[in-house]
Amino acid sequence: MPWYKKVLIKRKNEIISSAIFAIIFALALLLWSFGLGKSFVWRKIEPISVPNLLDRAFYSALVYVTVGALLYRLKFYLRLYILAVRKLRDRKLYRETKKFIWLLLIFGMYGIFSKIVDLLNSIISFAYNILGFILYVLPPLGISLIIVIPLFIFTKKYKYLK
Repeated sequence: MPWYKKVLIKRKNEIISSAIFAIIFALALLLWSFGLGKSFVWRKIEPISVPNLLDRAFYSALVYVTVGALLYRLKFYLRLYILAVRKLRDRKLYRETKKFIWLLLIFGMYGIFSKIVDLLNSIISFAYNILGFILYVLPPLGISLIIVIPLFIFTKKYKYLK
C-alpha cells in the first residue's frame, strides 16, 4: 500500500470516531441543558479543526493524490525534466523547481482544505442548531434520537470504517 493511502486511512478513522463522539455528546448536552430549563440560542460551533500546517505528511499525501496526480498525468514533471536537465543541463535547477512547486501546492492545499473545513463546520453548526431547536421544541424526539443514533452507528461501525 502506498504511503499516502496509509496516512489518509490513519486520519480517516480518527476523524470518524471523533465526529461520532462530538455528535452524540452535543445531542446529550443539548438535551441536558434544555432539561435544566435553558432557552434555545443559536450558536456557532466548530467541531472539525484544520490540521496544523506543520503536519507535512497529511498535506503532502493530500497533494500527492489530487493535484500531484494531475500534474503527473499531464507529464508536467517529464517536461520540466527535459527542459531543465536535457536542454539546460542543470539537474539542481530541476530539483529546486520541483521542490518549490511542491511547497506551493502544499500551501495551496492548506488554504483550500481550511476553506473546506470552514464550510463543513458551517454545515455542522447549522445542523446542530436546527437539531437543538427541534430538541427544544420536542424533547421526546431528542431522547429517541440519542438512543437510536448510537445504536445505528455502532451496528454499522465496521461497514463504514473499512
